[in-house]
Amino acid sequence: MKKIVCIVLSALFALSALVSCAGSDAETTAEQTTAEQTTAETTAVTDTEPVTETETETETETETETETETEAETIPDFNIIEDSDAVLTIPRTFGSHMVLQRDADINVFGYSNMNGTVVRGTFKGQTSYAVVKEGKFNLKFKPEEASAEPAELTVEDDKGNAVTFEDVLVGDVWVISGQSNAQIELYQILGGFKVAPKFEDESIKVRYLMQGADYYVHQKVRPKEPMEDFGDPDVKWTVQSTKESKNVSALGLFFCNYIAEKAGIPVGMVCIAANGAQIQELMSKDKATSLKFKTSNAVGVGGFFNGIVAPLLGISFKGMIFFQGESESGSEGTAKKYSTYLTAYVDDMKEKFGFDFPFYNVQLSNYTEKCKQYGFYNIHFIRMEQYDAMQQMGNENLIASYDLGSPPTYFDFIHSPKKKELAERIGNLALAKEYGIGNKDDYLSPTPETVTLSEDKTTVTIKFKNVGDGLVSKSGTASVKGFALGKQYAKKVDAEAEIVSADIVVIKVPEGANTSYVSYGFTLAMDDTNAQLYTSNGLPALAFNFKLS
Repeated sequence: MKKIVCIVLSALFALSALVSCAGSDAETTAEQTTAEQTTAETTAVTDTEPVTETETETETETETETETETEAETIPDFNIIEDSDAVLTIPRTFGSHMVLQRDADINVFGYSNMNGTVVRGTFKGQTSYAVVKEGKFNLKFKPEEASAEPAELTVEDDKGNAVTFEDVLVGDVWVISGQSNAQIELYQILGGFKVAPKFEDESIKVRYLMQGADYYVHQKVRPKEPMEDFGDPDVKWTVQSTKESKNVSALGLFFCNYIAEKAGIPVGMVCIAANGAQIQELMSKDKATSLKFKTSNAVGVGGFFNGIVAPLLGISFKGMIFFQGESESGSEGTAKKYSTYLTAYVDDMKEKFGFDFPFYNVQLSNYTEKCKQYGFYNIHFIRMEQYDAMQQMGNENLIASYDLGSPPTYFDFIHSPKKKELAERIGNLALAKEYGIGNKDDYLSPTPETVTLSEDKTTVTIKFKNVGDGLVSKSGTASVKGFALGKQYAKKVDAEAEIVSADIVVIKVPEGANTSYVSYGFTLAMDDTNAQLYTSNGLPALAFNFKLS
């Protein structure tokens, strides 16, 4: 057997741009550097026809009166004839210490410079074969149950190349996407902790594949086409430890630990978030182009998708957490269209990955009035649009976070250190909905079920759902602030409101107020003085705009 070959294929492109959390519509115009091009574009690998067999038992056909025996699929001949010119490439999507998604087909894909090469994979007693076509192959294994027992996955070709991944677990894989509040690493917010968290419990099996914007920005890499492997050569699967966890998405880290502890299975985190990313950089170029995007802040339209998402296409995962929108708040016109962009992003991800998955979205936090210094003029518009997008998609997984903004004395008002609290808020909802642990109604924020304008247009009555044991006000009385009336995005008139029962709020229409829309939380900075509606178990109501007439 000749030396193991597993090379990194990537395309490097230069950019000259400044990643800005504020979001800008200015186009960066860096010239593309020369680099050795890969031989095939990265796509979800579905063009080979793998054949899977189980080594531990022989499959048999069961004949019935209504069934006829089917001819068994032909397993390709696998006779090793070493060829020093042959190259077998497995992207760093896969690696030792990785977690593979349970109860789903397991696809292990890669590349070869020789079409017709036969590739064989073995994993947990299964053997799969594929023939290289157009430089690609895809090994498909049958679904496996969750297991914390380390296993080996071996991929070899009939030219003498082979690679083995060790300590492979099966569990749930969660994808973390968005911009800086999704990417920000634990070490960057440790100043917000009285005691630094430790991750030494070996019974909690968490592994992570961490990516971000830093490599592409600092190295001036601007991927113009989908890449076959990650550009950053340091990206790899990592075993959780206190030391390693400091360089991992804080939100993803706390979320995955919470899920792993409560569900009792291995959990893998894959971070595809990028600091400062605009949504047109996170979605595919074809989708962004269809939305008329021509410019972006950092790596070009579709740039982050090409560099940090495309190499993953073909894997399965449990669900996605998304925290993004600050970069769209600099432009009022862009902010008002955010629901269109967000729904398009979700559709794009599901189409490109090839399956439906749960999507958990974080409604933007409170960044105080200081956010104007960084061009975040329209945060309140984004919150309204996030709510509208969830309604359009029929997705109730919108998680309020305005009460989890940075403390007044914390040095960074944009990146709250309260990622553990937010992660557990998302985690409780995910546990209820995806794992059957708890009641989802206890972990969904209050949102309007019915909204009624009285005939004389003097009151608006809102019946809420997801109220837990009942609605409460931070005022300590039945009076609740945060409601206003007016046109959709014009200046609104604050309105007095009162909680009259466990799930009903009555709003008094101010004299002369426009009654086109009733809103809650339509303000740049949200806090206990102007957004007071909560459930008795501490969940804040979602910010929303509701059309009345």
